[in-house]
Amino acid sequence: MKRLSVVLIYFYLFAGSGLIFASDGDVSGMSYVCRDPAGRYRWQADTRISNIRPGVYVMVEKAEGVYSSFDGRVSWVARMEFERTKDNIRPLRLNKRVFDERGNMIRLETQEFDLAGNTGTCTHEEPARNISRTKKFRFNKDVVNRLSLALYIQKFLESGKVREKVQMVSEEPNVYDIELTRLGKETIEVNGRKRTAYRLLIDPVLGLFDFVKIFLPKAYAWHSAEGGYEWLRYAGPEGGIKSAKVEVTVVSYDQKVF
Repeated sequence: MKRLSVVLIYFYLFAGSGLIFASDGDVSGMSYVCRDPAGRYRWQADTRISNIRPGVYVMVEKAEGVYSSFDGRVSWVARMEFERTKDNIRPLRLNKRVFDERGNMIRLETQEFDLAGNTGTCTHEEPARNISRTKKFRFNKDVVNRLSLALYIQKFLESGKVREKVQMVSEEPNVYDIELTRLGKETIEVNGRKRTAYRLLIDPVLGLFDFVKIFLPKAYAWHSAEGGYEWLRYAGPEGGIKSAKVEVTVVSYDQKVF
């Protein structure tokens, strides 16, 4: 059961990963807020995207607030380069720095992907706790991380697929299989506006332990069904199965043309 415990620690970290491409050549920035089930504020993030060369983009997420895996308030800056093709979104590299209230860096995470060789190398460092881990892996499915997942889901919805398994890189670091399932359309309210959205289940693939999933908290994402398939909301664990249950909702989108 050790693997079961580990696999659930990080990869529900979907919330706040969903910039959209409105159309070819257009990109969007966005802001989103995390609250507990009682509506109390936990953290807020802003994410922006820019084109750095043909077919390659950089996404930067800046956030601050209270997060389950840290003591006190923290802030973080995550920068991911990714490749966009007609049919796919593929991460190239990621650098994430987490800071305490005094501005001291308390965690550094990096991810490097070799798409031609289907390999990746990830690190996780927390100097004050004497933690330094490196993970090298080979992937045999489409690979995603927290920042690229919502963009990947857009392509998933555009293709008309109902279910797909992908490999997700977590912050530990580690790599796990997850399954995306489109459950259907429903009407939700986002910032006082009624929206028609697809609800998706983000589910771990646990092999022999799959039967225990009925006892685990569920993670759901909602993406617009009105064109663009932009991410609207996440509901589920903030981190692992023992972390706070949260809801993350998009506050605003803004678009620009480069």
